[in-house]
Amino acid sequence: MSNRRSFLKLGAGIAAGSLTASMPALAARGEAQHWDEEVDVLVIGSGFAGLSCALNAQRQGLGKVLVLEKMQVIGGNSAINGGWFAVPKNPIQLAQGINDDSPAELVKDQMISGRGMASEPMLTKIAEHALDAYHMCIDAGVEFRNNFNIQVGGHNKARAIRTKHGTGGDITTKLYEAGVKEGVDYRLQHYIEDFIRVGDEVQGVVVRRGYRFPDQKTGSLLRIKANKAVICASGGFTRNMALRAAVDPSLDPTLDGTNHLGATGEVMLSAMAHGALPVHLNMIQTGHWGSPDEGGFGWSNALLSIGWHQGMSVSVLSGKRYMNERADRLTCSTAIMKNRYQDGTPAYPLVFFNYQDHPDDDRVVRALRDKMAWKVDSLEQLAQQFNVPLAELKQTVAEYNRHVEQRTDPDFGRKMDTARVLKAPFVVSRIWPKVHYCMGGLKTDLDGRVLDGRTMSPIKKLYAAGEVTGGVHGHARLSSTSCLECLTMGLIVPTTITADA
Repeated sequence: MSNRRSFLKLGAGIAAGSLTASMPALAARGEAQHWDEEVDVLVIGSGFAGLSCALNAQRQGLGKVLVLEKMQVIGGNSAINGGWFAVPKNPIQLAQGINDDSPAELVKDQMISGRGMASEPMLTKIAEHALDAYHMCIDAGVEFRNNFNIQVGGHNKARAIRTKHGTGGDITTKLYEAGVKEGVDYRLQHYIEDFIRVGDEVQGVVVRRGYRFPDQKTGSLLRIKANKAVICASGGFTRNMALRAAVDPSLDPTLDGTNHLGATGEVMLSAMAHGALPVHLNMIQTGHWGSPDEGGFGWSNALLSIGWHQGMSVSVLSGKRYMNERADRLTCSTAIMKNRYQDGTPAYPLVFFNYQDHPDDDRVVRALRDKMAWKVDSLEQLAQQFNVPLAELKQTVAEYNRHVEQRTDPDFGRKMDTARVLKAPFVVSRIWPKVHYCMGGLKTDLDGRVLDGRTMSPIKKLYAAGEVTGGVHGHARLSSTSCLECLTMGLIVPTTITADA
């Protein structure tokens, strides 16, 4: 690692989904280094976590802050997510008269969802900074939907707010603009080839400047020294098909994904090659709101924020309900993927709700426009169009409507407070899970320091925040908590760096 001949060549294999890249030997202790540039804090990645870390590092006076993004645009997966943000005691929640929520209540829900594998201390620390992260967004000019605060899957309280346009780009844009205004340096198309570790300390990185995804031959190499910290905020690895298959062979390789194509995890793997401890890599979450009728993240997430609450889901095989539509992601995804024809191919279940309740809602308008949902005028038309047994479908709807009126669900235990009696015409969409989020990654302490797997102590000057980390959520992450985690760790990590420096 003392010269460019020994740089890590992870990139070419990882971008193509390969694990055949060579792994580096650690730098010799005390070895002299040549640097092309020096900064104080180097942030890798420009999603929620990276942008929050950079902005707050700048505000804490840590010196020159540089953000490196390998793609051609700022924002990563955060820019294309649904813009949901779980905030206990947020102003909209309080205005709705919900006064019995707290960070502890949120953590309780997350521990249930995590199936015994989540970190209660870490989740508690994150939840206790939720309001701070919310106010950071407001101060940066982020707009959230007026009077919009709902209860999403797996939560026991309505605590999820949403950005004005229903996309995380509403947050990434404003945090980026705030960072530019306050002096943060952002550079696109900079690919991390390797970390430079000398002894027990990460001193900097080797970068491919001018990188054009996914061509590993593009750009030129330089070495950047970080005097105080290197922060990994590079996101997950759901687009690295070889790594997915290696850590979780049970995950259906045919499943579509919600992440952008650059979510390949090479920064995480490079840190692991330098001793960083990996945890929970096999815990890869699917989003149960995916649609087979659109690629990537799409509109289905937004549309089903109506469907899960006001409508119901039925199997095309039986015409019957098969799950609690408001359960957590893992529960719902597992139930959905059991719907298969005899040859094993997906029998895409349906979700439908009343069209007349939302004729002008932008979620409905754009879903119908893009033909990932359909308007049907009767149960007969629905059954014919999607090949559902009509008699069973009618019986299911009649039973469901009785349960709505009684505000109880004896079949699946769903909370029915937002459910509506179903009356034609309907908005109907097909669903199938998509690979969405990596619960596994680099293990950190509660303050964001990356742990060395050999000593279980922090690697000096190496920190991590967001989806690149692991061991936080356990088996399943609740909706609206990724935004929460990334933004709050962006507050916590700079404070840690200040203390360490």
